[in-house]
Amino acid sequence: MFCLIKCSRKKVLAAAAALLCLGGILTAVQQTKAVSGPAYEDLYPDMYVNTGNEFAQEEGKVVYYTFDDGPSQNTIAILDTLKEKGVKATFFVTGQEVSGVDSDAILKRIVDEGHSIGMHTYSHVYQQIYSSVESYLADFYKIRERIIQVTGVEPKIFRFPGGSVKNSFANPAVQKAIRIEMRRRGYLYYDWNLVSGDDKSYMTDTNTLIRNIVNGAQGKDKVVILCHDDPMRVSTAEAVGPVIDQLTEQGYRFEKLTESVEPIQFHNDDEA
Repeated sequence: MFCLIKCSRKKVLAAAAALLCLGGILTAVQQTKAVSGPAYEDLYPDMYVNTGNEFAQEEGKVVYYTFDDGPSQNTIAILDTLKEKGVKATFFVTGQEVSGVDSDAILKRIVDEGHSIGMHTYSHVYQQIYSSVESYLADFYKIRERIIQVTGVEPKIFRFPGGSVKNSFANPAVQKAIRIEMRRRGYLYYDWNLVSGDDKSYMTDTNTLIRNIVNGAQGKDKVVILCHDDPMRVSTAEAVGPVIDQLTEQGYRFEKLTESVEPIQFHNDDEA
């Protein structure tokens, strides 16, 4: 009888010890998960870049001409003008395919002619890309891979569709999480400080765009122009030459965005 009681006590103590051990393991796992961050941080382990921590000193009056939503036939027209003027620009591209246009050839030409190329997402569908961090990363990875495969260049800069501002299709908390995750992976996003006006309507006439840009640049030493080179923005392409001529006469020089250029951003996620 004494032996049975003693044996039972040993079993109870052993079981209790096992439970304590299991509890410790579970706690350790939970702590590890908390330290390691959200699960999406483990997605796309090759999607990291090193953009450095310092930006180049900018001198004088400089214009960064940027174009979103291409490639299209209008991208070709813009590239022709830029080549004629000896000016470099920046293209934030999508994965769209335009009938009658060799998109891959345009992407390659952008790089071959010395311009900057960056990601603007593959689909440009706000409801989809801004639904979660995972959705944004999946779309971003797709356009990143295409650019690398076509051009041989790994882009380090990008622009959010609609910019980094709040939009009606995204939860602000999700947008902030996306910004933080992209920065953690080393990528730099660029907003703008001058809107050409072609975002309001594809029917905006050429002279209006020229006037918007030239007048909007006044008083600024650093100008990042938002334009669009999708298939409908013919007037945007037509405005490029006159804009370059007029701003050059006013003492501006034209440069392309790279990771060495300090970005204009609508948000500072380091602030509380």
